[in-house]
Amino acid sequence: MENSTYSGGYAGTILRVNLDTQEIIKEPLDPELARTFIGGRGINSWLLYREALPHESPFHPGNPLIFGAGPLTGTMLPAASRFTVTARSPLTYGHGDANAGGFFGPELKLAGYDHIIFKGKSSSPVYLWIENDRVELRDARHLWGKDTWETQELIRKELGDEDIQIACIGPAGENLVRVACIIHGLKRAAAKAMGPIMGSKNLKAVAVRGTKGVKVAQPDEFFQICARILKQYQRKDLTLYGTPISLFYEAKTGCSWATKNLQTTQFPGIKNITPDKFNEKYLHRLKACFGCSLSCGRTYIIKEGEFQGVKGEGPELAACWSWGTQPQVDNLAAVLKSDVLSNQMGVDCIETGDVIAFAMECYEKGILSREETGGLDLSWGNYRAVHALIEQIARRQGIGEILGEGMRIAAQKIGKGAEYYCRHIKGQSFPAEMRGKHGSVLGYLTSTRGADHLRGIAIDDLMPVKYIQEHFGEEALKGEGVKGKGKATKWVQDMTTIPDLFGVCKIFYVLSAAYTDFTPDDFARIYTTATGMEMSGEELFRASERIYNVEQAFNVKVGGFSRKDDCLPDRLFEEQVDGGSAKGKTLKRDAVEKLLDEYYEARGWNKSTTAPTRETLEKLGLHSIANDLEKRP
Repeated sequence: MENSTYSGGYAGTILRVNLDTQEIIKEPLDPELARTFIGGRGINSWLLYREALPHESPFHPGNPLIFGAGPLTGTMLPAASRFTVTARSPLTYGHGDANAGGFFGPELKLAGYDHIIFKGKSSSPVYLWIENDRVELRDARHLWGKDTWETQELIRKELGDEDIQIACIGPAGENLVRVACIIHGLKRAAAKAMGPIMGSKNLKAVAVRGTKGVKVAQPDEFFQICARILKQYQRKDLTLYGTPISLFYEAKTGCSWATKNLQTTQFPGIKNITPDKFNEKYLHRLKACFGCSLSCGRTYIIKEGEFQGVKGEGPELAACWSWGTQPQVDNLAAVLKSDVLSNQMGVDCIETGDVIAFAMECYEKGILSREETGGLDLSWGNYRAVHALIEQIARRQGIGEILGEGMRIAAQKIGKGAEYYCRHIKGQSFPAEMRGKHGSVLGYLTSTRGADHLRGIAIDDLMPVKYIQEHFGEEALKGEGVKGKGKATKWVQDMTTIPDLFGVCKIFYVLSAAYTDFTPDDFARIYTTATGMEMSGEELFRASERIYNVEQAFNVKVGGFSRKDDCLPDRLFEEQVDGGSAKGKTLKRDAVEKLLDEYYEARGWNKSTTAPTRETLEKLGLHSIANDLEKRP
């Protein structure tokens, strides 16, 4: 890379907020930091590794909470709307982060900031107010206890500006519920257990108003790139139906990949909650994140029936699984009510929906009694019980006190064999069936933030990615393929990291583009024209790999992870899938071990400890981390 000084893209400033002393410091963004870790998730991950307290709880005041926008966030590049929130995870105790769209990230850049680092704990609830160069902590005692929608409305009224963009927590985050998330707008969630970190610091919200603009280094060429993307790249199906479009496939095949706590793939009621039914009955209007031409979001209004008057935004596929297929609820209006409650209370729909489905199976199996549920009937399909549990979890009431701890801790506390029905990896749940899908298996196992499909979106039998076929072999694309799968998964993970570094939407640039429409060279050119820093596709891909290794080093150093943690529930090896293309299949332990061996080798990680080797770290320029890991006992 010839030029390591940025002349565009970046705002150029990091905010440090000490919640103990209420001191706020502005420091310049080091061009070398930007060059090495790009931005967004990348710089966040490096800051977390450098500043976290390894031997303290995730809730310790000295541990950082970091907000970060990418160098493309807030530019006119389509779908450049994302921001990342990073901290040590209270679910996995390792690296934790969450990514969300909407308008908060761009507003942060427009105000003149790339990252915010919070440390300490305020003596009473506060929120951070940013208006361009003006930055201050304000009293939030009157907001404590309010839901996320009320909080945002009250802050805007207090400050007299409807265009303020806000990220906040609801009652769940305040109560340190481990499945809590951060909400922006009506539904844009920064999930993965980041909500309780805000709550532990008595930080209710971050409110931003910016009017400075975001400069790019080479505006003429950058504009041409943006115009070309807008003209050539469209997904009318996503615009029409949003991410729940996948439910059409599930309804057609009669096989739902996220249902009834994975004890079956059968949910006949799925035909009642497909996106065409939603459009017909409840669609109000389409809604896009900042600068997005796909508009996969939508708002809704229920005009009649039991839930008349309910309004919201969404739901995305994950919410349809969590509130529909998992608990076997075929009442679409009830699904939307669950969606609204989860967003208002500030709980992660995946973690919360998964733990509710787990509780329902425990109830079905007699592990949980009606007395233990506080009188709730947790029978499958009982949407009133789902609604009650969402509120109980957020407020730590009744059985919600246990379920809000997440599936792993909840299973340990319930006991009586509940652990067998618990589906998690490193303490974080996974929503979807993966028997017969080795790419999903490997992606979930090796995600740096616990079980998570978005760390490396699986390509099993779905996408004929030419690059994978040419470099890793035909078998790497097949669901049950083993050979080449480890190498392909690494490549997919590194590709899906790039949007997180830039602050752009991976649904737009990676998933819906099937890994083929945008190459590393394309991404590198976008970066160069925005920032003025020359970068090749190879250099960018290497930066992406660098971030993944920083996060894994954190997991080994702070989380204490090793190969024993890259494991799946016994159930997936012992019970057969009952329908669909994977009918009759179970996972094979020897196949999973082979997958892991090839993956660790491709990554350059120790096959026993899963720590990146010194050779790997030094190749990536991470000499200080190499020295750090060698000091581990």
